[in-house]
Amino acid sequence: MTSFEHVISPQVHTHGHVGPEATEYAVGKLTAALHHAPGPVLRTSLTLDAAAPGDRVDAHVDVNGIGVHVHAVGATLQEATDLMQERLRSRLRRIRRRYDAGPRALMIG
Repeated sequence: MTSFEHVISPQVHTHGHVGPEATEYAVGKLTAALHHAPGPVLRTSLTLDAAAPGDRVDAHVDVNGIGVHVHAVGATLQEATDLMQERLRSRLRRIRRRYDAGPRALMIG
């Protein structure tokens, strides 16, 4: 298994009242999930939305040319962040399985 340790800092966008601790928590969770990426992470963005009905967190990631988008809504930004991390890790595991299956699996994806 190849490990890509270089994870770039995400662009962070906020809507509504989002404190710096919520932003720091979300960036930490996103970064932790990206250590499971099966290839180099080329670009990341994170949106924290406290103005939406329920708190919402969106993550957009480019893993070696494969775009991944996940979002989650929770009662708090922390809950939404935890759900986002869980979903992102799951998506990255699926991409890793496709990488491990070879080039044809990536094309079918």
